[in-house]
Amino acid sequence: MTQPSYSVVKLAPGFDLGAFDCGEEGYNLWLTQHASKSMESGASMVYVLIESRTSTEQKVVGYFAICPTLVVRDDMPKPIQRNLLRSTPAWLLVKLALDRSLRGDAERQWGWQLLRAALETIVEAASLGGGQVIVVDADNSGLIGWYSRHGFISTGGDNLRLYMKVATAYKYLVDS
Repeated sequence: MTQPSYSVVKLAPGFDLGAFDCGEEGYNLWLTQHASKSMESGASMVYVLIESRTSTEQKVVGYFAICPTLVVRDDMPKPIQRNLLRSTPAWLLVKLALDRSLRGDAERQWGWQLLRAALETIVEAASLGGGQVIVVDADNSGLIGWYSRHGFISTGGDNLRLYMKVATAYKYLVDS
């Protein structure tokens, strides 16, 4: 059996999204019912992690969505606020999900690889069109620790929003 290859590409017509299962019905439904519409309307850009076993056998095994946003400096954690405008241009990591089939692979660390691809995409977009901060809304408190281990800073309390400066993401990518 051939070892699969993996690549991250922009979502395009023709991908079978129905087989994707990350274990969270809301994320599965967003991919199948809203991702294409979100791209068509210009609300966000969606990228998929493709597992290819042959040139014709491809499976979506992860995805992330990003969009530009604006954040208020005073809503961010103090360590992030320095040298930012009162209303700061930013990038929102709208969604990030990994198929159950790739979870728990300590060697390949697919979750980190997908986050890394998202950060690389955002850093490149920011270099072309601006943006000083990356924002992620963790959908549950269990994700805060995971994002924090990858350089995001929580606002604390019950707020599930985390932040990272684009410059920090760039340095993080270069160093890792």
